[in-house]
Amino acid sequence: RGGIPERLGSRFLPALAPLSLSESWYNIMLKKAIKGLRNAELIIAGTLFCAALVVLSLNVVFRRVPAWPALDWAEEFMRYCSIWITFLGMAVCAEDDLHVGVDIVYQLSNTKVRKLLKIICMILACVFCALFTYACGKYVMMAYKNMQKSAVMKAPLWMIYSVLPLGAAISPIQYALKAIFYIRVDHKDLADVKEDPAEINLLDLS
Repeated sequence: RGGIPERLGSRFLPALAPLSLSESWYNIMLKKAIKGLRNAELIIAGTLFCAALVVLSLNVVFRRVPAWPALDWAEEFMRYCSIWITFLGMAVCAEDDLHVGVDIVYQLSNTKVRKLLKIICMILACVFCALFTYACGKYVMMAYKNMQKSAVMKAPLWMIYSVLPLGAAISPIQYALKAIFYIRVDHKDLADVKEDPAEINLLDLS
């Protein structure tokens, strides 16, 4: 498959560690922590998706059988599952470069401009996600102080919305690591190469 050559991924590996200690304990632990975090995001999001699908199916069946009580909390449950899936997916999409973007200027630029554009985009995305995390944190704290609860399930809203700052806080880490990679990489290596984020993102997790 096309992608940045393996030697570029190896350059990104010691991005946050001393140059002479590319496989230091710090780098190894950071790789394991990030990989574990990604697996946890995928497991939680997948579990919630399956749970929402089961509840939706049961709710359809229960509505068709007059003798069975309808699941009044089903719609609210699926809505909150969607919130968790969305914001956990936000971090995963940031890691894999799956967010929607317009790259026509990047494709028409030379390698030096490409490198500059990548660095600027990663820094701006990091700053935006950091500000978004702060705003989400304030919203969750407001819900906690007011002890707000959902209408049907009576679940504390601060617990439901806690995924907002959680998912938003992981994204700046992804973008910061990518910015470090593009700062260190030689601009010539970005010429006519279809980049595969999985090969360069987050300390080469593959």
